[in-house]
Amino acid sequence: MASQRITVAKFGGVSAGVVMRRLRDWNIARHPASADEWSSDQWPPEVRLQVDAFADRLRANAVGPPVLAYVEWSDLWSMGDLFVRWLAPPGGPPPVVLYGDRFEVYGYALPDDGRLIRHLAAAGPQQFPESDQYVSRLHETIEAWRDLTREAAIVVLREVVGGLVTDEEGDESLRVVPEWLAGP
Repeated sequence: MASQRITVAKFGGVSAGVVMRRLRDWNIARHPASADEWSSDQWPPEVRLQVDAFADRLRANAVGPPVLAYVEWSDLWSMGDLFVRWLAPPGGPPPVVLYGDRFEVYGYALPDDGRLIRHLAAAGPQQFPESDQYVSRLHETIEAWRDLTREAAIVVLREVVGGLVTDEEGDESLRVVPEWLAGP
């Protein structure tokens, strides 16, 4: 569990194909000791740099086409397996998963015969509010500009920025003004 910044974006049109090809090409460079274990050192350093640079460019250019939807938020509690689980609909293709030095990047190509949207719609209430939030935001992102283009790429960025925030730490933070906010 970690403090993390989560980004969900939707690319449309021909750019979606470029995004998915790039993610798949980087994924091929992965050399795991075990298929079930994941860490950034399974990718060559130059690929990790390219993955992080892609994430930075997406965040810097998020307010215009071909990015058709973009949302970013903080998540102080979720475990890493949440992000791939909801991008893996039954009977559908698995998401592309990449680890840079700063970012984990997940990619999913549309159209997929509606598998991912049905998977998310059938989710029902989750155990934790953060999981509900992620499922809802994925669903909203897929639906955004749906009539504009069939070809799309859903990209999820996960940037871990710290450790888990305990309930006690969260409660305490509500009683003080942080240093960065106290100044002029």
